[in-house]
Amino acid sequence: MANFATLYTDALDTELGSNDSAVLFTTARRKHVINEGQRQFADLTECVIKQSSIAVSSSAREFNMLSTAVLTGSSVAAFLRVSEQGPVYLVSDSNGTLQTIAGDDFPERDVAWLDAAQTGWRSTNTGTPDSWYMRRDAGALYFGLSCPANVSTAETAELLIPYVVNPSSMTASTDVPFAFAGVQRKDLQPYHQALVHFGASELEKLRKDPEASDRQLQKFLGYVQRYIAAVKPKGAKSLRQQ
Repeated sequence: MANFATLYTDALDTELGSNDSAVLFTTARRKHVINEGQRQFADLTECVIKQSSIAVSSSAREFNMLSTAVLTGSSVAAFLRVSEQGPVYLVSDSNGTLQTIAGDDFPERDVAWLDAAQTGWRSTNTGTPDSWYMRRDAGALYFGLSCPANVSTAETAELLIPYVVNPSSMTASTDVPFAFAGVQRKDLQPYHQALVHFGASELEKLRKDPEASDRQLQKFLGYVQRYIAAVKPKGAKSLRQQ
């Protein structure tokens, strides 16, 4: 398993063909590009996802995903977007789960689509949401329901929202990529080299060598595609009638 120091020193030395860490490829630059590679890999692959459970009260409709009232402080800083996995709307009572809405029954729509296809969706009439949307408003990013939730006093409703995480920067020499609260993602070990290729691509720009930069970027993207292919469901896929 490669640690931070190995990635920004020996591994980058090999790709750059240089052990310079004081003139062009300074230690600070080396550290920065490795951390940026980690962020880019997480963004492109959605390899790091967290799930937030958000309580939904009756008549509630929108939740600011950049607010500590919805996500904890550290999670707000890490939030990039709702993941491809998609959200789930759950309703339960004292006897257990009554209703689960997810997948094709709970698709994402944009505001323009809702305005065109669901006249009156902006009203305050409560009901069971059948889709969700994202609405951007200055410094806020709202996750919204197609209608305000109708939750009786005997029921509890919640949203389970999986979202793509922006990993924290590595700082200590012994830090390992894609580690959270001291827990290492060992399944991502084969992809640590991707960070080195991204870093080399960025540093080659300082040498004004666009061809070398592009070669390294293509190697990085190769790791991205390799990960995406590796996590695809195995076996035959079943078709569902719409």
